[in-house]
Amino acid sequence: MDPIERTVNVVLTAGIVVTVALLVAGLVLSIVKGQGLPARIVHLGDLPSLLADLDPAAYLSLGIVVLIATPFVRVAGTIVAFARQRDRRYVLVTAVVLVVMCASVLLGRA
Repeated sequence: MDPIERTVNVVLTAGIVVTVALLVAGLVLSIVKGQGLPARIVHLGDLPSLLADLDPAAYLSLGIVVLIATPFVRVAGTIVAFARQRDRRYVLVTAVVLVVMCASVLLGRA
């Protein structure tokens, strides 16, 4: 496996493992606390304190954030891998892809 494939594999695997762990933790906390599935989304600024309070919605929300962030980290990791190979063309193309991804999130409406 070449370095690019290895980077993509590690990032995607780690992203999925962390996502599943957070989602399972949120579900287990909901069951243990005798609550149903949370119907609210936790804002990013509130996550640290609510995670410390073992709030199920915080764990589920963070799991979703990690799932959404995984492709961005994958593209950034690919940029690093191409840069190490000194492949300027693919660094540029991949950087443009990352900029477009970030712009779509920042300019999109929820």
